[in-house]
Amino acid sequence: MVGHTQYDFSGETAVVTGSTKGIGRGIAAGLADADANVVVNSRTESEVDSTAAELDERGAGHVVGIAADVGSTDDIDALVDRAIGEFGQIDLLVNNAAVWPDEESLVDSDVEQWDHTMAVNVRAQYYAAKRVARHMIDEGVEGCIVNHTSQAGDRRTGPFGLYGISKTSINGLTWRMAQELAEHGIRMNAVSTDVTETAQLRYEAEQEAADDPDRTADEILRARGARRPLGRLGQPEDLADAVLWLASDRADYVVGDIVRVSGGGNLE
Repeated sequence: MVGHTQYDFSGETAVVTGSTKGIGRGIAAGLADADANVVVNSRTESEVDSTAAELDERGAGHVVGIAADVGSTDDIDALVDRAIGEFGQIDLLVNNAAVWPDEESLVDSDVEQWDHTMAVNVRAQYYAAKRVARHMIDEGVEGCIVNHTSQAGDRRTGPFGLYGISKTSINGLTWRMAQELAEHGIRMNAVSTDVTETAQLRYEAEQEAADDPDRTADEILRARGARRPLGRLGQPEDLADAVLWLASDRADYVVGDIVRVSGGGNLE
């Protein structure tokens, strides 16, 4: 590997939505390791409390947990207000929370699935960004907002109908809101994922292995990783590295971009 990078987020405060497991937890952990103050979030009080307690041991910053359902604008208001009350200001917002709708056909899915998917995957990112950006502008904070999108948002075909549409919307939000915020010194960008090893992906592999006793879940995951141009699955730490870079002074001329962290999967 060429070059080595270390990040120092001492004294900076980050809010990471959907951060008690998977990619969100990896991002929160990376920020905690870089000595940031971190607000971890999910809908469940016990999960945010246990995650905050574990991550609080990792760095010199302070980690707190705030339960909120980002599908509710009232909950987002409470999340932002409590984060400001705890740390004084927000320097970084990572819009990570998302749902994966249980649907196989856009024709057969119902409007309720559409509404829920868009509320959590799109409206929540917009509203949280709007609230945090207003705070940053009013307080003169030249901060960063990083949205979480997906390769499904780039592809014009494929099985991920509602999810893909929601992520295409996040691409558009990132491009358009970034231009408006840049004049205030606030940088908005996005990280785009492909196949990342999380508890959900392992569960899917275990379900597949149950139907194919000749293969284990680990073998299925390795095979999926081998199909990536780099030959491995993505890890939450890979996304954390991208967020840390985008939020750092090393990326202070990067605005409205979508960084594709996919091991080359974006090339397919």
